[in-house]
Amino acid sequence: MMKLHRKLFLALSLMACGMLGLSLNACSDDIPADKYYTFTGQMMSDYLKENAQYSEFVAIVNRASGSQRGVNLMDLISTYGQFTCFAPDNDAVAAFLKQGGYASVSDIPADVCDTIARTHLLNGRAYNTQDMVGSNSLSTVNMNDRYLQVQQGYVFQGEDGLPVYTTDTLAIEGKEDIRSTFRLNRSGYIAYNEANDSVENGIIHHVTAVLSSSNQVVSDLLDDNPGVKLFNQAMRLTGISAWMRERVKDESWNPDAYEPRSVYSGAQYDYCHIPETKNYGFTVFVCPDSVLQKRYKITDMQSFYDYARGIYGGEQLDVNDAANAGKLMEKSSPLRRLIAYNILNTKAMYDNLVCLTSIDKTLINPTTWYGTLDSLTSIKVEKLTMTRYIDRTAGDVQNDIYLNRGDMKRGSTTRGIHVLSKMDEDYEIEGVNGVYYITNGLVDYGQKTKDDVFNTRMRVDMYYMFPELMTNNIRDGRTQNRIADSNNPDKTVTSPNYWFPNGYLDNVKVNEDGIFLFQSQHNTYWSYEGDEFNLASDVNSYDIEFNLPSVPSGTYQIRLGFTAMATRGICQFYLDGVPQGVPFDMRSDNFITRTGWFPLTGNHGYDAEELEAAKKNMHNLGWYHGPRSAYNVIGEGHPDDYSDRSYFCNSGDGGHAIVRYVLGTANLDENVQHRVRIKSVWAVGTALVMLDYFELVPKSVYGVESAGKAEDDM
Repeated sequence: MMKLHRKLFLALSLMACGMLGLSLNACSDDIPADKYYTFTGQMMSDYLKENAQYSEFVAIVNRASGSQRGVNLMDLISTYGQFTCFAPDNDAVAAFLKQGGYASVSDIPADVCDTIARTHLLNGRAYNTQDMVGSNSLSTVNMNDRYLQVQQGYVFQGEDGLPVYTTDTLAIEGKEDIRSTFRLNRSGYIAYNEANDSVENGIIHHVTAVLSSSNQVVSDLLDDNPGVKLFNQAMRLTGISAWMRERVKDESWNPDAYEPRSVYSGAQYDYCHIPETKNYGFTVFVCPDSVLQKRYKITDMQSFYDYARGIYGGEQLDVNDAANAGKLMEKSSPLRRLIAYNILNTKAMYDNLVCLTSIDKTLINPTTWYGTLDSLTSIKVEKLTMTRYIDRTAGDVQNDIYLNRGDMKRGSTTRGIHVLSKMDEDYEIEGVNGVYYITNGLVDYGQKTKDDVFNTRMRVDMYYMFPELMTNNIRDGRTQNRIADSNNPDKTVTSPNYWFPNGYLDNVKVNEDGIFLFQSQHNTYWSYEGDEFNLASDVNSYDIEFNLPSVPSGTYQIRLGFTAMATRGICQFYLDGVPQGVPFDMRSDNFITRTGWFPLTGNHGYDAEELEAAKKNMHNLGWYHGPRSAYNVIGEGHPDDYSDRSYFCNSGDGGHAIVRYVLGTANLDENVQHRVRIKSVWAVGTALVMLDYFELVPKSVYGVESAGKAEDDM
């Protein structure tokens, strides 16, 4: 097996081709067609037309009804940009025609051709095979707004002389000419000898089948998997499946009613798009029948209901009595609450469940908190990267995702529920409105979870507070397409930025003069996880309201993470309409004097006792250093593991300060949807309000000052 792993690594290394690298500064790649610059070299369209083995795919692209969506696809891939094309050869198209009962490409309806073409094309990033290593899906959606699932495997020559694809390492023992490759969407695999073909505007991979995606909603996909009948039945019994089936897309959203905007962010103009879609999305964590039966003694709907009632309480019911059907669908039903808590209110592909950008994974497990379909609840999602807290004898799997794992640093023994990273080859897991994953257990929002899992600092990036963002592929991995900003020709733009009119984000309300914008992800930014939200205005007046993440009842310190700069303003924070404390100044002027800031690591001149005293002084003034575990990369275009890092805990004396500010301390009620309001007090000269992330810290954490037990700096 050791020889096999070396062979796999060598094969992948030989397959890998470097991505196009551009050093850029600010904004977007989705721009009007007349703004594209066309190269004189061979473009993707030229490559496909000039290679006879792709003539049928070219016919599909030409027949596609792309113009109905505002762009002709063949024209698009003849222009400047970064595209990836997974091109099926003529044999693959012939197999598709035979299966579909078509005599030729001309018999395929134009809208079907459009779907096929868009399934095989990605706009915004050029992927080579090295980018796919270790992934479950590509991080950028295709032009059909779906993620392509990636499965790493092997190809060898079968006894009939034809290539055989497998993911089974035992199946390739003793075989000759073994090649590593990737299968996409459980369909065709990349022909290893025709991968990573570079053209002026991207990369082309030869694939051996026409790729497809399911048109089912995610709840109906469970019908095809015989191993999840109990969970599937519970979803239907509680009405969740039917409810989800009706939520695919908000047809009332009309992006044409708004215009993109260029907003000056203090250092550059940010070209901000309007989201094109407002789709609904869900992520379902499914506990299979085998685990339900063995671990929880759940064998039917009655035992499922009784188990849920043991956690949430409620009325004793005979679930088989038709008269109780309505009660099972009520939001207070214990079975409905249990199932709903195992479902996120956003669509998240496995590799995107947590963010790795600008997080030192040796110092902290990348973690975030999501809302669930069980009203007023949150769930912890964590990727195990720190070897110090991994116990393989207990079944921990490094680099996999866990739900509601306790804080091991604070002595918790709750190991959490494992979300399996290995996808079943036999079943489709992604539907039009969501995705499901298999777990090794059920998560719940019972008292034990509240007391243990939530006994920690909750740090929630603003991105995760609005489920529409991940569902609609905002922050989707597109990078570095160059296009000049019309307001500042010397600047360039990269991944898309967005601004959100009232009505797009369901729980957000902005005053009519405010512009709520999202600056897309860059590892060079002074922003947690590389992106941030800003509130701007044309008339120097901002006022925004949104929901605070839900937590168990208790006393919490509420903090805002942001970067203080000269271009910021002064704001007042409100909780449920009540002002909290005095207005806080986001400017960097005289910052060290008024906050007591000092570099947390390095040569600061303090011994250990003086260091703790200096930190306590900052805390008493309402300020905390930026996280020790977060950093930005110095210099454009470097990967996250580049050695030239600037850690947030030391950023405070160079014209900017990456900090956390205590907005207030409050008693939060788990049965109430608490609302945040941030209103400008001073916003002269387009000064911005920066909203990066919130921290909700229970008194059991922030109130402890004793050595060895106090809150860490991570």
